[in-house]
Amino acid sequence: MEEKIYEVEMIYIQNPSGTNYSIEFGGRRSKTVKLNFSKVEGIEFSPKRPLEMKNSYIQLAEGQNKVWNLRLNFPTNLSVDYVLNKIIIETI
Repeated sequence: MEEKIYEVEMIYIQNPSGTNYSIEFGGRRSKTVKLNFSKVEGIEFSPKRPLEMKNSYIQLAEGQNKVWNLRLNFPTNLSVDYVLNKIIIETI
């Protein structure tokens, strides 16, 4: 399953329980897209060209949902793929 998402400025990655993940992509000029995955072993963020981040926040405290929020400097087009229990996010 490959999904292409355009003009992304913010990415919210959540692990609400076990191996379930939810990724939400948002931007000022684009509609918010939310993707849900199960049986995830890891997430690979692999930009093919340099990607500028404005800021990033990771929450890994015990007893709370694992969260990774990223805010990008410029709108970016991304491809999200789910292969062999791994989520792969790339620039396009």
